[in-house]
Amino acid sequence: MKKHLKILFIALVLIIPSLVNGADIEVVPSEGTALKSDDIADVKRRAIDHALKNAVSDAAKAILTKESLSANDPVMQALTSEARRFVLNYKIRSEGWVNHMDMLPSGAMPEGVTAAGGVELYHIWVDASVDNGALRQAIGKYLSVESFSAPLVINIMDVRDYTVFKGLLASLRKITVIKDISYNSFSNGRITLLARASGEPSTLAGRIARELPQDFTVTEGAGQIIIRPSEGLATE
Repeated sequence: MKKHLKILFIALVLIIPSLVNGADIEVVPSEGTALKSDDIADVKRRAIDHALKNAVSDAAKAILTKESLSANDPVMQALTSEARRFVLNYKIRSEGWVNHMDMLPSGAMPEGVTAAGGVELYHIWVDASVDNGALRQAIGKYLSVESFSAPLVINIMDVRDYTVFKGLLASLRKITVIKDISYNSFSNGRITLLARASGEPSTLAGRIARELPQDFTVTEGAGQIIIRPSEGLATE
């Protein structure tokens, strides 16, 4: 047992900096369109740009919903205007010309199109790999989520398995209103982390609970967050 605890302690010191900076990638299916012109290469480029903007918009909306945050149009426009910053790569699934005689499909209208029908558009469907970590940081910056309180204490109880602990950290770093997670102390049965957070611990406890696996419980006490396995879960 002591040997396992020692190994986990060493892992804590090594893993936290690298995990905090680790990638959080999500593949987002998206569609883009562009008006017809004589320059086919330019048409395809504009359709791809439109698809990537839609992918970043969808990813940002998902993050905002999860964080119970909202962003106005200028913020969303700022995020999508630099869509390629957040898209690591993309795969084209299908593409081609479509002559729309009726209403244009929702979300597929390119810039400059206002008519409802009789428009020939170049459609492209992609799977975009979006860097949610970078996008989450940008959202925090644009929404000025910088009024972080005094250090938040997070106690992880009864977790001695390295893989389980690593998974918990990965979940914590997906939360926009928590940042700068660092290791504080380690004792038998308890790992204490420090972080900076925006919001009251009672509110943060609920947000953390929604992010962690269902087999963990999250409570708040004396201004600290306590994470522990649900009753009967073995983490040895």
